Amino acid sequence: MTHTLALHLNNYVLRELIPQASYVGNANIVFRDIATHSRSCNRQTLFVALSGSHREEGAYLRQAAAQGAAGILTDFPLSDLATPQCIVPNVRRTYGLLCQSLAGRPAEQLRTFGVTGTNGKTTVTWMLRSIVKAANENCGLLGTIEYSDGCHAPEPATLTTPDAAVTAQWMRRMVQAGATAAAIEVSSHAIDQDRLSGVSLAGGIITNITHDHLDYHGSLSKYAEVKARIANLLQDDAPLVVNGDDCNIRNLLPHLPPETITVGFDKRNSYRIEIQEQTLQGTAFRLSPGTEGAVLRCPVPGRHNVYNAAFAAVLAQAAGYSLESISAGLASLVPPPGRLQPVETCQPFSCFVDYAHTPDAIAQTLQSLRSVTKGRLICLFGAGGERDREKRPRMARAAEQADIVVLTADNSRREPTAQILEEIQAGFSDAAPEVFVNADRSQAIQLAVKLAEPGDCVLILGKGHEKTQEIAGQRRDFDDVAEVCASIRKYYRQRPYIPAKRPA
Repeated sequence: MTHTLALHLNNYVLRELIPQASYVGNANIVFRDIATHSRSCNRQTLFVALSGSHREEGAYLRQAAAQGAAGILTDFPLSDLATPQCIVPNVRRTYGLLCQSLAGRPAEQLRTFGVTGTNGKTTVTWMLRSIVKAANENCGLLGTIEYSDGCHAPEPATLTTPDAAVTAQWMRRMVQAGATAAAIEVSSHAIDQDRLSGVSLAGGIITNITHDHLDYHGSLSKYAEVKARIANLLQDDAPLVVNGDDCNIRNLLPHLPPETITVGFDKRNSYRIEIQEQTLQGTAFRLSPGTEGAVLRCPVPGRHNVYNAAFAAVLAQAAGYSLESISAGLASLVPPPGRLQPVETCQPFSCFVDYAHTPDAIAQTLQSLRSVTKGRLICLFGAGGERDREKRPRMARAAEQADIVVLTADNSRREPTAQILEEIQAGFSDAAPEVFVNADRSQAIQLAVKLAEPGDCVLILGKGHEKTQEIAGQRRDFDDVAEVCASIRKYYRQRPYIPAKRPA
């Protein structure tokens, strides 16, 4: 988490940036940087109190004052502090606006597309970036895997949607690198915490809404309501594209803009998808209306990826990109790592590593590959510790579509792996397929590979692109793709895995 923001060596007068606020003490607060951690403050720092109870925030305010902060941005005053205070109704929203102001308002110089939803955010943003690049424009990206300015080598991401300070810094880098557009994954946490305050979207997408993060939001209905608030981030007349086949999104339509564009296989949708071809190497589909005369092709398998490509195509078309750029961008897509990433070492079966870690994502992945797999589906997965426990038995029920299931550890964090596996197993019905359990993920992957026969498909789910595993509070290096390759070499002694070329 970023605790300080110092984008220029300038002095700022807070009242000039927030004239409508109330002030306690000296209203002429002059500062050079912003800090969200009280211990990071000094005489040139504006301290921003972002969270906690009034009691907790009061302690942080006093700590910032003791550090000599130039001023404090808060939603309630402490009259006994000598440090000047700026009082606003929503600190997080004001913080976002300040971050954009200090960065030179880069969001106003970019066409920013935001993608929210339980699953598919990463893939859709990568598709949008590929379409923009096919139109000979540079496109920045902020998401689960990487942050990119659209020109230079990307950097690993820390959060799906970074905080307001990091967002402003990266958007400024995008503008400086010559980017004209940005594709951003918008998590439900980010919407709820106003991380994109100060960013107006030129278009938005809601991919789907299924069971996830209920430990944070409390209920599926509240989770859905937060997702719908992406509409509040849209510019006037900016398109909003949603999954019209998703019942949870259908229920939200009365609360979304009337011009919202629905996409899906159902005839009720504004745009209807018609699949032309599905293989393990990719998909081809048509959209009606709009592309009836053109078949769009994408080098990623799965019906769920047809949805993803259709969302990207419809939004890009609504935003003014040509059918030629859309077609070329989807066809030339370099898929994100860990999203149905094929592992090919000349083994006699297919194998994919995927980030699927929700009941719906597991179900969609298995359904997508069932129709293009000659043999059995072998599915390996676990569940994250200290996270939504309600989804664990539902993950088991979703995995029953496989022929063989291997349960193992994901990121157990500080929760006992055995407890997580027991809660998953409780969801299997009497008709469940054969289930193997091995808490050691490396050994479990070896088992899944060893069980595979020619024509089978092995799915290693849950961690995707991640390169570490956290067990008992300790992180260790762990790469599902590398583990699969090592297992295949052990049992089949084939050539080493050669990773797909990443985008420049």
